[in-house]
Amino acid sequence: MSSPRDFVLEDLFKFNHIVLDPLVEVYSLPFLLPKILEYPELVLATDAPDDRLVGFILGTRIEDSTEHIGDGKDLSWSHGHVSALAVAHNYRNLGLATRLLSTLRDMMDRQKDLYMDLFVREKNKNAIRLYESLGYVKYRWLPQFYANDHGYDMRLPLSRDVDRISLEGILINKLYSFGSMLYYLFMLYLFGLKDILVYGIGRRLE
Repeated sequence: MSSPRDFVLEDLFKFNHIVLDPLVEVYSLPFLLPKILEYPELVLATDAPDDRLVGFILGTRIEDSTEHIGDGKDLSWSHGHVSALAVAHNYRNLGLATRLLSTLRDMMDRQKDLYMDLFVREKNKNAIRLYESLGYVKYRWLPQFYANDHGYDMRLPLSRDVDRISLEGILINKLYSFGSMLYYLFMLYLFGLKDILVYGIGRRLE
């Protein structure tokens, strides 16, 4: 299996068998292409021995602060974001996703980014286990982030973040997430109870 390489535009015609997999988050070309053109150095691919594209990762950089102080010291900082990650079904559990994520992390580290983050479906337990094995933590819960699922914002502090300031507020986020989850379950209960009552009244009126 080859090491991650730079993604080239020709690869756009090779990855349908990956992105159309039901376990992969599907992204449209209008979503992917601008990011690929803006951050070509952060888009990586990996090939099978027969040169077939079997994995890719799309990274972006987000500038969070551009502050400078009087003596000219640069206080600006940014973070990396994993916009898309996909591995062909027959090539999973071979360490390809780990290699792609680790290579992108090293690139972000060299760029002096503070941390990396990504979004993942709550139901995607395998992906969450992978991210946690690489040092990512669940920073906050995202109710109804996807059309049919909740999500997590997961973060990985990088070398520059010695004091782990990128994880500040995680306890408050966890408490808020817990409260949001209780509220969500309570509303499900209320709507379920309403349906039962309406159904029961309807049966009596028949």
